[in-house]
Amino acid sequence: MAFVLNMDRTNLSNAISDHLAENLGFTNDGVNNSILAYSILFTVFTLPSNFIAKKIGAHRWIPILMSSWVCLNYGGFITVRVLIAVTEAGFIPACLNYFTTWYKTRELATRLAFFWGIQNVASAFSGLISFGIFRLSGVGGLHGWKWLFLIDGIFTHVVAFVAFAYLPKNAMHTKGLLRGKSGWFTDKEAKIAVTRVVRDDLSKTEQNVPISREDVKLAICDTKLWVHLITTFLGMMTDTPITTYLPSIIRDGGFSVTTANLLTMPAYLGGLAFSLIVAHSSDKHGEVALHALVGVFWQMAGYITLRVLPANAGRWQLFAAATVTAATPSWHGMHIAYMSANLAPSGKRAIALGAIIGAANLNGVPGSQIYRASDAPRYPKGNLVCIICNVITVFLFLSQRARYSLTNKYRAKKWNAMSDSEKKQYNKTTKHKGSDRLDYRFRI
Repeated sequence: MAFVLNMDRTNLSNAISDHLAENLGFTNDGVNNSILAYSILFTVFTLPSNFIAKKIGAHRWIPILMSSWVCLNYGGFITVRVLIAVTEAGFIPACLNYFTTWYKTRELATRLAFFWGIQNVASAFSGLISFGIFRLSGVGGLHGWKWLFLIDGIFTHVVAFVAFAYLPKNAMHTKGLLRGKSGWFTDKEAKIAVTRVVRDDLSKTEQNVPISREDVKLAICDTKLWVHLITTFLGMMTDTPITTYLPSIIRDGGFSVTTANLLTMPAYLGGLAFSLIVAHSSDKHGEVALHALVGVFWQMAGYITLRVLPANAGRWQLFAAATVTAATPSWHGMHIAYMSANLAPSGKRAIALGAIIGAANLNGVPGSQIYRASDAPRYPKGNLVCIICNVITVFLFLSQRARYSLTNKYRAKKWNAMSDSEKKQYNKTTKHKGSDRLDYRFRI
């Protein structure tokens, strides 16, 4: 499901290289404006998603979102992008909330790396099929990029309808439909699947409890959550320019449109491989913030290379620099697992999961304006902006890690100094909830 979602989200970059803007009568700045509008609406509609998912069940809400597509004339480009944003927005927050019911904290980073890594596979596959589909240009009176959008859309509908019959409510309810009469687990295995997750995090016993006003208040007032959101906003803003214009940068280096799209594959597949390696190490050893910095420093090095590369650099040198930058290991999944592990109760976590996906897409508003037409084709000013954002992201990760570590030490010292009767009295009288409790310890 994530694969087809990202096929539909990332195929715009392939369409741009096939002269989408020129065919529709505007410049790439018009494409940037569509990304801006998409990012704003995507963010707005991520926020209520988990309220609905918790109400009707993520296993129902996810395929509903996938099949709620609007078919319009491609001439209304901005309108189409806006409507796609509305229907795509809730998918990722609902999936994240769904994941937390199946996996333990130290298992999430690797799973989420696969989840976001599939975007790299989708982008690589989109580049591969674009190589063939763009050759259909003129067939049926359609441009090649129109054929790309049409085929991707049909594929999405097929997967969405399968999802209705495949996704189970939870580990205790896997029987029926495409899952088979006997389901995935025996009764004993189902109980183990649920118990292992609850033992890892007792707040997950509240997984099916609706979000309350108190949860909203707890989320808004948690400054640690705000640091996670700001880190996501600034740190991922730099992904937008390179992912949007990678095929175009390679094309402008001296390759044909079809070859340029084919040459995006190494970046996306390499990014997937390195993302999985780093995320697995994070799950195994902890230290999420330090593992995330691998991706930040990697991308910073890529943007520095793009900025200092001579104007007369050969096409393969430009290809190599752009590929390294686009192949940056993604820290987004690890970061979400990091945040999720450090937020309780369940309702507060669900709100945070929607908010962080909103932040990851709202950054497309300024991110869409980093590579401007006036700065093309090498974008020196845009690359400098990205480098500055990378530096700030390093500081944010290190400061959040230091805060969690110091808070743990302070709480442990204060809690250990209390007598058993004082601890019991605290449990009876405290107004602190979830991750605000004195006996709660943050994952580093």
